[in-house]
Amino acid sequence: MNKRIVVIGGGPAGVEAASIASHYTDPVTIVSDRPVGAWHQLLPSRVWMTAVDNLDTTHGPFASATSGLPDRSQFDLAEVRAHADRIATRWSAQQARKLQNLGVRTVAGKASFQSPSQLTIASDSEGDMTIEADAFIVAAGSTPFVPPPLAPDGRRVFSPGTAHEMPNLPATMIVIGDGPTGFEFVHIFSALNIDVTWLVLPGGPSCAIAPDADPFLVDMLQRRGVRIRPGEPVVELERYDGRVAAVKPNGTRYEAEMAFVTIGNRPNIAPLNMEAAGVQVDARGSVRSNGYGQTNIEGIYIAGDARQVRAGSVSMAHARVAALHATGQKTEPYDETCMVIPFLSNPQVAQVGALLAADNSVQSVEVAMESGLKTHISGHTEGFIRLAWNRNRQVVGGLAVGYQAADTLAPVAVAIRTEATIETLASLYGPHPAMSELPFMAARAACLQVR
Repeated sequence: MNKRIVVIGGGPAGVEAASIASHYTDPVTIVSDRPVGAWHQLLPSRVWMTAVDNLDTTHGPFASATSGLPDRSQFDLAEVRAHADRIATRWSAQQARKLQNLGVRTVAGKASFQSPSQLTIASDSEGDMTIEADAFIVAAGSTPFVPPPLAPDGRRVFSPGTAHEMPNLPATMIVIGDGPTGFEFVHIFSALNIDVTWLVLPGGPSCAIAPDADPFLVDMLQRRGVRIRPGEPVVELERYDGRVAAVKPNGTRYEAEMAFVTIGNRPNIAPLNMEAAGVQVDARGSVRSNGYGQTNIEGIYIAGDARQVRAGSVSMAHARVAALHATGQKTEPYDETCMVIPFLSNPQVAQVGALLAADNSVQSVEVAMESGLKTHISGHTEGFIRLAWNRNRQVVGGLAVGYQAADTLAPVAVAIRTEATIETLASLYGPHPAMSELPFMAARAACLQVR
């Protein structure tokens, strides 16, 4: 018997969930208040970083540069914004065609639960409606959390979700908050020769994904002139005609032409009225689920940033497992040990699996990125790859920092999933010259280390 499946959210997780489910049941409906496929938060930063990398090809690698950064006027902000819009339009249209070809019905509107089996949709195009389903997959994404005193205004204060509104590149910038997004935008701004003051909490900045990469990234940014100021949270942003001032509780002030606030994201589930369906939502607006994304209500699943704010690949992996389970297919629970979690563009940072164990049963070896010829060809030789293995000599983790770092960890993810040993990985050779040969080189170094 076919199950009626409704997916809420049109981002990467929502499109993946609807696509997978459509192969096993009919009808499948996807409900989204934005164009399907739209990476409304991630796309601007990715396009910005690509534009910075394009400047990099003419001005030399930035990773080790301490001078010679390009003139900001060479970064055409209007064209970058227009290019991001063009990509978003093309990608959304492509995803819409994909769903249509799979027989997925797309409804534009805002969703709200009425019961465990009923959803009300406020739709401008089709009018308000109520639909019923046997299972719902909530993939509504996340929303940046910004305290009201630090809220973006489209003039002097911006955030990841409003970066595309920036009218010009300032000479000076205050960045408030770290995490992956903080590192990404400090990288972008400093690479564009903007004078950056970075305000983070005590002990920061931390990327929160691969802590072992923090010293490398911080050193790179400081060599570019970024001033890092750990301390108490900013309590207020005073806005003036030509500048903004970040104010600390003790009265300390930091001034610049603009401020960029990136404190974190929260699951975007508050508008869905999930309590009406009986779903348990905690005080932080999060929903607990099992390894399949199933909530305390059997027919309601949660996937992507709505479940766990992570990389896009994680969101899609969540969605696949939830869709298979919801349609009654055999599937294993989501397993993060095999997921490559990346951020940044150049240098890129990525981690997969475990690098340490409480009982010291995990060993690791580190190989410099410059060990691979490809890094010399690209001009990006800084960085490293670390490979970890357990007492059974099975590969259990990897960390890569540098040019195209995430690509180097794909073989490590496969090795972890298949429980391959360092000897198995060492016996293989990636294409030469290519970044993908580095994990195999690391495995051969590991074999020499444990002889």
